[in-house]
Amino acid sequence: MKKIVNTVIVLVLPVLMALSGFIYYAWVVQKRTRDAAVWIGNTNIIIDKARTVAALDMAYTNSIRDMLLMDKSTLPPLNFSPPDSMLTTLRQLEIMTKNDTPRQKVLIAMRALLLEKIEYNNQILAIAASQPAKAKQLITAPAAAEQRATLLKLFNKLLQVNRTSLLNRVGNDLHYTLYSFWTTIIISVFALILIGGEARFIYQLFRKLKARANRLQKREQSFMRLAEESEHIHYRAGIDGIFTYVSKRAAEITGYSNTELIGQHYSIFLDKEVFENLQAFYWQQIKTGEDYTSLEFEIITRSGTKKWVEQLASLVSDEKGHAKEFQCIVRDIDREKRTDDQVMYLQKRLDAILDLMPSMMFMKDMPGKFLLVNNRFTEIMQVEKNDIIGKTDAELSHYPWAARYAELDQQVIANGGRVKMEDSITVNDKTYHFLITKFPLRNAENEMIGICGIGQDFTEKADYIKAIEYAHQVSKDAVNAQEIFLANMSHEIRTPMNGIIGMTNVLLQQSQLTPSQMDYVAGIKASASLLLVIINEILDFSKIKAGKLHLQNEPFEIYEVIDSALFPLKLQAQQKGLSFFDKIDNVIPHHLLGDEIRVNQVITNLVENAIKFTPDGHIRVKVTLVREEEHTVQLGFEIKDTGIGIAADQHRHIFESFSQTHTNNAREFGGTGLGLAISKELIELQHGFITVESNINEGATFYFELPFTKNHSLPLHKNDSNKLPGSEKVLQGKTILVVEDNDINQQVAFHTLRNAGARADIVSNGKAAIEMLTFKSYNCIIMDIQMPEMDGYKTTRTIRQNGTNTCIIAMTASALKGERERCLAAGMNDYISKPFEPEELYHKILKGMGETVPDFVEKAAASKASVSPANFNAAYILMSGDSDHVKLLLEELLNTIPQKFIEMKQLTAAEKWEPLYMLAHQMKFNLEVVDMHQASNIAYSIERDARLEENTESIPTRIQTIMDIYYQYVHLVRAHIDQC
Repeated sequence: MKKIVNTVIVLVLPVLMALSGFIYYAWVVQKRTRDAAVWIGNTNIIIDKARTVAALDMAYTNSIRDMLLMDKSTLPPLNFSPPDSMLTTLRQLEIMTKNDTPRQKVLIAMRALLLEKIEYNNQILAIAASQPAKAKQLITAPAAAEQRATLLKLFNKLLQVNRTSLLNRVGNDLHYTLYSFWTTIIISVFALILIGGEARFIYQLFRKLKARANRLQKREQSFMRLAEESEHIHYRAGIDGIFTYVSKRAAEITGYSNTELIGQHYSIFLDKEVFENLQAFYWQQIKTGEDYTSLEFEIITRSGTKKWVEQLASLVSDEKGHAKEFQCIVRDIDREKRTDDQVMYLQKRLDAILDLMPSMMFMKDMPGKFLLVNNRFTEIMQVEKNDIIGKTDAELSHYPWAARYAELDQQVIANGGRVKMEDSITVNDKTYHFLITKFPLRNAENEMIGICGIGQDFTEKADYIKAIEYAHQVSKDAVNAQEIFLANMSHEIRTPMNGIIGMTNVLLQQSQLTPSQMDYVAGIKASASLLLVIINEILDFSKIKAGKLHLQNEPFEIYEVIDSALFPLKLQAQQKGLSFFDKIDNVIPHHLLGDEIRVNQVITNLVENAIKFTPDGHIRVKVTLVREEEHTVQLGFEIKDTGIGIAADQHRHIFESFSQTHTNNAREFGGTGLGLAISKELIELQHGFITVESNINEGATFYFELPFTKNHSLPLHKNDSNKLPGSEKVLQGKTILVVEDNDINQQVAFHTLRNAGARADIVSNGKAAIEMLTFKSYNCIIMDIQMPEMDGYKTTRTIRQNGTNTCIIAMTASALKGERERCLAAGMNDYISKPFEPEELYHKILKGMGETVPDFVEKAAASKASVSPANFNAAYILMSGDSDHVKLLLEELLNTIPQKFIEMKQLTAAEKWEPLYMLAHQMKFNLEVVDMHQASNIAYSIERDARLEENTESIPTRIQTIMDIYYQYVHLVRAHIDQC
């Protein structure tokens, strides 16, 4: 290659010299031509400027001459001067010709003459100011003419000098151009002769080079083809690490295409630490001149994942032996590397697991030699690994366990399956219990190649089982003792407790008791009743825990069960000043199979809890249909309150027996802590579940679900005697709101409506009614007139102002004239007086809703019974339902009326007429519902006079008269209770 380069240099050098000469002469000619053009241009400018000077002088001189020769009475200005441009142009001409002596001399003469002429003209102008005639003579004198002639000659001489210089310059340039032309022709011919000879030589040389290049290209193509077809990456890179060639395989291994990598540095694939190691390694290869090296390292692919590769690097040097580039082959070994790492990791992990596992483990080959034992084996067997590995049980016969294990090995070999045995080993006075399991080890061809044994330590389990068996027996004995104790306690405590409650009832019905004595007896009764509830809860819980509580699966009407459970609870909530809202899906099937008593018990427990722990606010009960199938339904019950709430960390404890969320709860709210535990157990016995959501001071929400079976057969009615004529429930599916403050009338209205198929909600005042209507809509509203806080008139007007058009029926015991008209004027739809016949109430409800009234209801309402003259009649209360409800209502009368007598006396003595008026109103109705009309009329007179504050002096006597009538006929009430 060096020889070729030298030959080319020898051939090209003369040509370059000839070309250089040619270029030089061409440049000189071009330069002289350019300089001539510049000189000619300057000469023309000089001529033009000279003409300009002459023209300016002529104009200046003529202007003065003309001015002086004109006949004017005034003289020209004395400061008349030549143009500044004339002298400026002369100075420019002198500068332009500073290197041209002939022209410089002419210009200096012209300048001197012009200055002389200007001075002469200035003198004439000075004379003209005083002697105009003399000035005219001087301007026309021969001297002035001579000055002009001399200046003209000088100008012509300047033109002649310029013309002569121009001709000389053109002649010289023409001669030099001819000389340069012929010189260039000679050089060009010589260069062409050299180029022709050298071109022939170069042509032959390039033919040889092309042939050599073709051979190299074929070799390169073969290399490229092999590189591209290889499963490895082939690349070339300079010693600076920049890729100059990369095979297409790079895309599969690295994610970068080969075209992207050209011009990139190899550090693109490496993190900092690996790059520094590789850089040091390959600089060492360059330093030592080692031809080939192999290195394994991790690269980072385009996706960011790491991959192991092996690189074979070949160092390529130039002719002088200097490192030129690397030619490398990169092989993907990631799978192999990671497999090796994983195998190593698994081996280490297996060793760690075997050594840390609490069970003994060992492996033997077919002759019975130990191949592997773990730490637990050596610990229990009191042997070192080195003393046992490679030995058989026969060689270890001095160990007591060797013979037993050898026998078990033979069973595994004979059966080819798993063999187990329990073994006890005593080490350092401690006995270990092991379950030894041995099984065969097989190769890929399913040939037995050895035996593996695992000894599972169940010492703690064995001890635990013994302890459990002992504890179970102790627990069983304790449960039996508890059952016997609770059974005896139930009998021994319930009997006197019933006696206490019965005697307090008798005492409360005695009029001779003072108010203080009445309070003491009522406290005794309340405490005894509470104690009886606690005893019943304990007995129920005991039955549940003993598995002796059996659920019934009988037909029941779900709406009746829910209403029966909620009705007394609503009254309880209202007495505490709480609002009570309930909502039951109307799509729930009516007739189901299950244990209605336990459903009632769960609802009662949860709602009573909500009332107990809610100082103010409201209670909401919601029953929904969660799921319905052909034969079953799932119902959801939600009880939500605004009470004191439950801390989050107490949620899992509240369903435990005898559990209270706070130690103060038992003292402040009472109870055993069994209510929720019993409820949870009863729900789970019925295959349901219960949850709670609550926080401190944020109320609580209890939710439970129960499954029921649908009752497709004809439902069994418990109170067939109370069915309406015509066997129809005329208000089936209707929802009615009863706004009534009297407890007795609430119960009568509730059960009367329920007997007709309606669902009734009870509130005790107008404010509660308005709040209830914001939560729930109704088909009809039964509205009492005289109520505390907000009476029926104001409540009705507020309801109408709120845009509610629901039918409202007034219900009052007032006999005042115009009462009906006042009700209608307030916005009510109809009016019914208390006491009322059921059919009359149904008739007015259906009529108010605009629905068809059945014939039997129409006839029954038209033939309303007359008032009985008797002093006791339970016919009105009998409308409330079955004998159980009648009994409850009558007992309520006996419990409340005596207390009301005492309160009436106290209010009269204190002359508190407004509370007395309200209490007399309630007393009037309580007496009216059992047809004690004489006493009821006296109560009405007290109500009227207390409202008007008239005849108040006779009120104590009238109260005593009512008491006498009541106690005269109270035995009839007790007799009716005994018959129920």
